[in-house]
Amino acid sequence: MPITYDDIKHLLQPPLDCAEIKDLRSQSFHNRLILNYEDTDFTGCVLYHCYPSGIPNALECNPANSEDDFSLASVNLEGASLFRANLVSANLVGANLGGANLYGADLEGANLEGASLFRANLISANLVGAYLGDADLRSTNLYGADLEGANLKDACLVCADLGGATLLGADLEGADLRGARYDEETVFPDTITQEQLDSMTFVEDGED
Repeated sequence: MPITYDDIKHLLQPPLDCAEIKDLRSQSFHNRLILNYEDTDFTGCVLYHCYPSGIPNALECNPANSEDDFSLASVNLEGASLFRANLVSANLVGANLGGANLYGADLEGANLEGASLFRANLISANLVGAYLGDADLRSTNLYGADLEGANLKDACLVCADLGGATLLGADLEGADLRGARYDEETVFPDTITQEQLDSMTFVEDGED
C-alpha cells in the first residue's frame, strides 16, 4: 500500500510557540513541536505525541523522540498517493517523491530544495512560491500546474511536461529544460533565456 496523506499529515502541524502564551491549563495538543514553553503553565494540559517531553505539570501520552518526528525533510515518499494533499509550506527538503501522485496537491510555499520528483504527477498542483532549487523534476508531469513565483534555480526539468503551466515570475536561472514540453497555454517568465526555449519541445494542441 502506498503512503497516503493521512499517513503523514501529523508531520505537518505547525510548532506551538508559547513565547506569548502564559496559560495552557486543561488544553490538549496533538503532534506538536513545542517552543519557548519555559514560562507557560501546562497544569493539566494533555500533550499527545509532542516534543520535548518532561514539561512540568503536563500530562504526556506517547511523547515524540525528537524534532525529526515532525519533519518531512529527506523522507522517502516514493510512489506515495498524495492526491489533492494539503502540503502548504511543508518542509520537504531532499524528500524522495519519485513517482508520487500529487495531482492537485497544494504545495504553496513548500520547500522542495533538492527533492526528487522524478516522474511524479503534479498535474494542476499549486506550487506558487515553492522552493524547488536543485530539485529533480525529470519527466515530471506539471501540466496545468501553477508555479508562479517558484524558485527553480538549477532544477532539472529534462523532459518534464509544462503544458498549460504558469511560470510567471519563476526563477529559472540555471534550470535544465532540455526536452521539456510546452504549449500555447504555457506562461513563461520574462527571464527565460532563448537557449532554454530552444532546448524545449513545443507541442501543438491535440498532440500526444
